[in-house]
This record gives sequence, structure tokens and C-alpha cells, in this order.
Amino acid sequence: MTKYEVLTKLEKKELNKKKAYQLLYNPYKERKPQRAGFVKIKVRVPDEKAANMLLGIILLLPLPIFLIKWILLKRFKNQEQISEQFPMSPSELIDLISMKGVKVNISTKTNERILIKTI
Repeated sequence: MTKYEVLTKLEKKELNKKKAYQLLYNPYKERKPQRAGFVKIKVRVPDEKAANMLLGIILLLPLPIFLIKWILLKRFKNQEQISEQFPMSPSELIDLISMKGVKVNISTKTNERILIKTI
């Protein structure tokens, strides 16, 4: 039905408002989040120039997501939680890391900084 036919039927009260609205406008489609392909990691240790340089060279290129998933599955094989301080299961963590655009910024009490981004 065209827009004008719906409006004339609504005017003649052959259609109710709700049905006319559904005919005029398409239902909203929920977008699925994009999957990430790589993980970029940056680590900064205060007062350790050599360690920062070494970590910068090692982590210069983004790591593939399948490598991160494989390491996580191997490390936390039969555990329900990663730790008591981090109450998340390994499968939930993998689902979180698999989404594009996730940024995790970690700062410790001793001022080490870790930045993890999924791209």
C-alpha cells in the first residue's frame, strides 16, 4: 500500500493509528556490532626507559585476535572466573575482546599504564 492509500484509510477510520504507523514506517533493525580483527597493546612503565623501548618494539604491530583468543583459552582452561578481583569468565572476556572499538585503560598504584584497543 502506498502512503496516500494508508492515509486515506486512516482518515476514513478503516485503519487504526497503530496499524497505519506500522504500514508507513519500517520497523527499527538493531545493528550488530562489528567484529574485531586485531588488538593493539601499549605498555608504559615509569622510570624504565629501556623496558618501555623493548615493549614498544615488541608490541609495535597489532596482534591478531585469534592469537589472543588462543592464549586466553589455554591459560584459563578449566576456570569459571579469571580471578577474584576480576569476576568474569574467560568466554565473556573473549566475547568482549571480539567486538570492534573496545578500549581498556589500566593504571596501577605504582603508575604503570596499559592501553588495550581492538581494531
